[in-house]
Amino acid sequence: PIPSKLQNSQPEVVVFDNVLPKEGCDELHQIASKIGLGHRVFARPVKDTAARSNLELTIHNILSELGDEPTRSDNDQQYVEYWTRQEWRHIEAHADVDENLAKEQDREKSEDEPFRYPRHGHVLYLKIGSEVKGPTCVFPDHSSGGDLYKEFQPPSDTMSAGVDLISVPAKDGRLLRFHGSALHAVPRPTDIWFLPFVRGAPEYLPEEQWGRSVVLFNTWYGEPPKNVPMDDKWDKSPESMTQVNGFLEWDEVYSLKGDKSSSTIEETESCVGRSKKAKVWLLGNERRRSFPMRTISLPATEQVRDVLFHSSKVKQVKLRD
Repeated sequence: PIPSKLQNSQPEVVVFDNVLPKEGCDELHQIASKIGLGHRVFARPVKDTAARSNLELTIHNILSELGDEPTRSDNDQQYVEYWTRQEWRHIEAHADVDENLAKEQDREKSEDEPFRYPRHGHVLYLKIGSEVKGPTCVFPDHSSGGDLYKEFQPPSDTMSAGVDLISVPAKDGRLLRFHGSALHAVPRPTDIWFLPFVRGAPEYLPEEQWGRSVVLFNTWYGEPPKNVPMDDKWDKSPESMTQVNGFLEWDEVYSLKGDKSSSTIEETESCVGRSKKAKVWLLGNERRRSFPMRTISLPATEQVRDVLFHSSKVKQVKLRD
């Protein structure tokens, strides 16, 4: 069953704070730091907890608290793909896809084949450095640069409704959940979309200042993503489990419903102020971008730039001409 906060409808984007206690964030950060960048998959329901790692069981427990369980219509099977990252890097705008399937389609020139997307994507923030201003930026209802471009090419007798941008600052113990096909990015420098060029190399140490430790996980149904290690026993089951706070202890700080009505507890910003252009970098080849260029220019204002620098509040802005 879906817990009470989510049972009316599954939000397009939802953000919770206090998902993990501080000790849990610290413990998972130490584990995540050891396992590298490789992607792994495990299946749910978990039938043998002794065969699963602490990190996998923590992800499993978070999904259970969300009420996200495989159902009969899903053949009672869910696959969770996960990976970790400890550094604040510039992640270009993209939607997660079945990467190896997409590469296979590219090799076979199957350009008309649709991408396979996960059902939901998640970012679990563990340990964020004091100097980090690296939000996860989500463009709901858009999966590619081409989708963004189309929003600003309306018929000549209508005005563009614009594009929603949700900026989710990185914060210890926070969980971001979004529709699996949603375009998302992490800027570095924070205002990279507004800079003509970037000078110098970014700093990664000390970790207390520049670290951005996160666990990223996607849920899949039908079959797991192609050729990702399944049930890889990289870590023995721990003697003690990382605590996940109960759902009623979580603090819902933002929710965007699928019908586009916004029930934001944090502030929603209107895009006002001096006009600027945001040059958003796009990840992947032209098929993945659905756009010929590596960047796309979107209408913005100085206020949009300011939103990206916010330290904790989730902000929603509208980009429009």
